[in-house]
Amino acid sequence: MVSVADPAPGRRRRQVRRWAAGGALLAAGVGLVSSWPLLVTSPVLGLINVLVAVSFTATGIVLLEERQQRGTGVALVLVAVFYLWSWGWSWPPAWQVFPLPFVAYVCGYLWFVFGVYALLRYPDPQLTRWWDRAYVALLGGWVVGSKLVLAFVSEKEWVGRGYRDATWWPTLWPDQPFRDALNTVSTVGIVVVAVPVLVPLLLKVRRSRSVDRIDAVPGMVAAATVMVSGSAYLLAWFFALPDTTVDALRAAIGVAALFTPVAFLTSALRRGLTRAALADLVVRLVRSPSGPDIQAELRQSLRDDTLVLLFWLPRQQVYVDVDDVVVGARAPADGRWPVRVSSTGGDPLALLLLDPALQRHPALVAPAVAACSFALENYYLQADLKGRLREVQQSRARMAEAELRGRQQIERDLHDGAQQTLLVAAASLGEARQKARPGTDVYAAIERARSDLRAATSELRGLARGIHPPVLTQSGLRPSLEGVIERMGLPTRSAILDERLPDAVEATAYFLVCEALTNAARHAAPQRVEVDVHRDGDVLHVRVADDGPGGAGIAAGTGLANIRDRIEAIGGVLHLDSPEGGGTRLTAELPCG
Repeated sequence: MVSVADPAPGRRRRQVRRWAAGGALLAAGVGLVSSWPLLVTSPVLGLINVLVAVSFTATGIVLLEERQQRGTGVALVLVAVFYLWSWGWSWPPAWQVFPLPFVAYVCGYLWFVFGVYALLRYPDPQLTRWWDRAYVALLGGWVVGSKLVLAFVSEKEWVGRGYRDATWWPTLWPDQPFRDALNTVSTVGIVVVAVPVLVPLLLKVRRSRSVDRIDAVPGMVAAATVMVSGSAYLLAWFFALPDTTVDALRAAIGVAALFTPVAFLTSALRRGLTRAALADLVVRLVRSPSGPDIQAELRQSLRDDTLVLLFWLPRQQVYVDVDDVVVGARAPADGRWPVRVSSTGGDPLALLLLDPALQRHPALVAPAVAACSFALENYYLQADLKGRLREVQQSRARMAEAELRGRQQIERDLHDGAQQTLLVAAASLGEARQKARPGTDVYAAIERARSDLRAATSELRGLARGIHPPVLTQSGLRPSLEGVIERMGLPTRSAILDERLPDAVEATAYFLVCEALTNAARHAAPQRVEVDVHRDGDVLHVRVADDGPGGAGIAAGTGLANIRDRIEAIGGVLHLDSPEGGGTRLTAELPCG
């Protein structure tokens, strides 16, 4: 298991850019000099040659920045060298010095061989198989070997235009009939051997995955384009078609060759754009509400459909996947690249199982891992905060339920205990009154005791009703509130639902309406009061409004503050709207599902 290192420092990248610019200028200079005669006679062909040399050289130097692509970079630089050299036949006689014409004739087509080699090893040299290397060796051997034999059995005049001015040619056994036959075999053989290059390229695309496959496809298209135009050129040259046709096909080869470095640069540009797009990944991941969403965002950003995100559970010391399936203390890599995701404090958060091809793209993986770390830390903090809030709400709800049960118990105790005792005492005093003589001091004392007892009983009933009204438990919210409204004597218009609700909801709504009506009677002297209690789905809506002077507030320690605590304890919300001179509206939403 590894962690991803940061991308190469900017100083190194700037140095590579300077080398690429310098190499491009050098290639441009060499190309202009070597193609100068061609630029005079055929400006289009000469310009194409210069552009091919510059593009391959600059692209090769850029690839030297990546350790695994240095071989590809060297191959592309050699493509530029041999491509310019393949035009040695166009040089003036003064340049045809030993052994330049011979080398240009024998090795000129090596630019194609090195191009095939670069395409086969890019973007992953490890995907290059033994048959790929064998094919490149066969292609290079045929190109060089057949041309070498042709040089030995030919006079320089037989080779073609340009070479007749050579100062030296290695003729050993000049035989024109044999040379013509061998030339046929060589030309047809180059076409036969070169065309199948598409097979290993197709196999490489099939073996590659994710980012590698995206990078390999443009090279495949470039190779096919060069192959078609090159084969057409060889056949036109072999059948001695007009020079204008041959030159046009040469130009087509050059234009097609330009697609190859463009393919490499396109891949590099795509990686750069992907790195830039990763900057938005943090925002998307933070907005992702779940593990599957985070995994999907990472798959899309890294172009890896096989990416697996595993969460680390420190208490259980195991990994789980995004579906909460336990994977184990050690996640099976299954041939994938395991990358650890840690918090800012170094604690393990998760594990990413990536396509091994992404090991060559640390500049893509590093910001994705950093974004994942940030998102997961935020995700865990939010989850922990929500869990703690849920525990607090559950605790407050349990406290509210316990208070309700306590109130009900006190009300029963008062009704069944103290109130019954007072009633027995009242009955005893009634018996004593019957035995006492009217007008005596004893009779008067018994009457005063009976009056005090009736007042105490009334106060005890009011106290029990304030703690928890029996009618609320027995009959529900509507009868109990209608009784309160009647006792208050306020001009009230009411609309109260007639159905039973959970005990805590009924008690909270009851005390809310009682408190609102009590405050209205004490402070507002309203001309009109409205009480509305209705249910909408799983929410009970309670509204008490008056046309008093307004200006009410919820101060700590007041009855409304206590009511608000009761409402929030069961997960409800209380709203107070009381502008000066605009009346008071008290509304609440209570969950009752």
